[in-house]
Amino acid sequence: MENRNFIQHYAAKLISFSQENHELSLIVEDKEEYAFSIELGFFCDGIIRIRLGKEISAPYYDFVNHDFLKPMNEVVVRETGENLEVEHCDKTIIIGKDPFSFMINDAKGHIIYKENFNDVNSVGEGEDRIPPMGYTADFHGNVVSTNICAALRYDEHIYGLGERFTEFDKRGQHIVMKNTDTLGCRDVTSYKNIPFYISSYGYGLFLNSHMIAEFDVGWRSTASISISVPQNSLEYYIITGDSLKDILSRYIKLTGPAALPPDWSFGLWYSTGFKGNSRESTLRDAEHFRREGIPCDVMHFDCYWLRDDMWCDFVWDESQYPDRVEMLNILKEQGFKVCLWINPYVTIKTDMFREGSEKGYFAKKKDGSVYTADLWHGLLSHCAIVDFTNSEAVKWYQGKVRNALSEGVDVLKTDFGEDIPYDCVFSNGKNGYEMRNIYSRLYNEAVYNTIKEVKGEENALVWARSGCAGMQRFPVCWSGDPPSTYEGMASTLRGGLSLSMSGVLFWSHDMGGFYGKVSEEIFVRWSQFGIFSSHSRLHGTTTRQPWAYGKRAQTIVTDFIKLRYKLMPYILKTARKCVEESVPFVRPLVLEHPDDPVVKGIFDEYYFGDDILVAPVLGGHNAVRLVYLPEGEWEDLLTKKKYQGREWHEITCPLEYMPVFIKNGANIPMNSEEIHYIKP
Repeated sequence: MENRNFIQHYAAKLISFSQENHELSLIVEDKEEYAFSIELGFFCDGIIRIRLGKEISAPYYDFVNHDFLKPMNEVVVRETGENLEVEHCDKTIIIGKDPFSFMINDAKGHIIYKENFNDVNSVGEGEDRIPPMGYTADFHGNVVSTNICAALRYDEHIYGLGERFTEFDKRGQHIVMKNTDTLGCRDVTSYKNIPFYISSYGYGLFLNSHMIAEFDVGWRSTASISISVPQNSLEYYIITGDSLKDILSRYIKLTGPAALPPDWSFGLWYSTGFKGNSRESTLRDAEHFRREGIPCDVMHFDCYWLRDDMWCDFVWDESQYPDRVEMLNILKEQGFKVCLWINPYVTIKTDMFREGSEKGYFAKKKDGSVYTADLWHGLLSHCAIVDFTNSEAVKWYQGKVRNALSEGVDVLKTDFGEDIPYDCVFSNGKNGYEMRNIYSRLYNEAVYNTIKEVKGEENALVWARSGCAGMQRFPVCWSGDPPSTYEGMASTLRGGLSLSMSGVLFWSHDMGGFYGKVSEEIFVRWSQFGIFSSHSRLHGTTTRQPWAYGKRAQTIVTDFIKLRYKLMPYILKTARKCVEESVPFVRPLVLEHPDDPVVKGIFDEYYFGDDILVAPVLGGHNAVRLVYLPEGEWEDLLTKKKYQGREWHEITCPLEYMPVFIKNGANIPMNSEEIHYIKP
């Protein structure tokens, strides 16, 4: 039942309208004659901007790329007896006067989008109404939330909304846009919440908001997508196009543009280990890769390059890493790039904490003192939070990054940044509740821009865990901390494909999973999947040395790594094309075949660029894999066997084999000679 402590105000009647160039302003009233505004803006590329509220204000953090957003030159509003009609590209917007209604039709008259005003239960008149286009207020008239409610059709599928480890089709889910350390990638929480979804009916919807919004996708009612945002007014965009890929590309441009990671980032990343790692073990591993002929481009140092309980103060643990600059130079001579782990929290035991406290560079309590909290789930001392809304704090933090880069580091793994406590206060006057999602953007942007400044645009990237709308501007990201199980691998794949449908072009994951016992078969199967991701990294709480899981595993994983490097011309060509066309590298089948009803819910297969289809194996030696191939003819990359499309195929998968298919007639550029790292 609806909350009786609040009052819903929703558009019931159009009172007046006016037009100025590409903008149409509406004044509407609710049932009690309370008036509020709805403003429509019509732009090229099938984009409609909608603003609504009692008092409309611009978003505090604006995710929109206004260089891409081009107003329509001639917008004609036709008034009929009952409606206003606007022709927009090849679509028609129909606005009912009394009762008020809003819908978008395609050229054939089919409804693409429709606001649902009458989703109520069977008791009384208007009981338990799903909040339609309007706002919710308390009894004092204070706005609690602004709401919209899209009709959800019986056969409609909804994709996106960030990196979500739950079912790929979001229908039936209640999703809260709140960046959270998921602690296992196994529930509804997410590191990367993006308030954009794409519908199989041919539209995308993007909230231009950093707040903790709620998306009820047929959960409370199977007939509605109910969206509630805790702010006084709302700006959102409805994006149409000729295909799902067209819509997604327009969203990526709207919140972009997307950036291209450096060529070397598409090679293998290897994490040198967790606690107990050292200069000696790192150099030994690096030499082992080269001696065994296992291609690898990046050596990553995770959190234990720092001293115990001194995270993250940017000070090397010299007891484990003496003569670090010499060590980094040795790695460079062997052809490796170097990555360091960082996070935006600083423990109270460090000199960096004392320095930042004196200069006011951390988030604060309401009384003005430094806010500290247990941000490591009891694993470390309390930490302060770097205030990235303070321009001087940003420069200070960037100085720490710059110093690390000056010693020979190439890239930073920007871990954490999700669990910002609600009650801390930032220099812009916003509290942690308001900063929860946007904090990750400010953090990653600060680090990315420093790397871009020091290393050049062609070498700019981060390796981020948290994110929000527009994160395609600061690649790359990885999927966080899944368990080393087939269930963890499956949730990682669902999360990645959801991220692709949310406009993120490049993503990776921990090959082998992050935590738990890693069996030989899990290591091999996850590595095969990882090799056919946009970026590939061996990482976890235990070793991910290819030679640590037995000779068979080493041989199989090495062969797949070599296959990736053989395919590097295709991978690099695909990456450039993805950025040019604003499409994700890894794509769910529904993005390429939206009219094939079989693929609507398939989450365990994907396109690797335009011409390669991959079906990861979620089982051990000789697991039987049921694979659906879309229209056309296909050739198995490994066995050269031919397959017919629009059919299911049952394939037995020895441990050394994963189904990878090439489109018939596709030209796949490959290296003719074996390479061990990517040279400029």
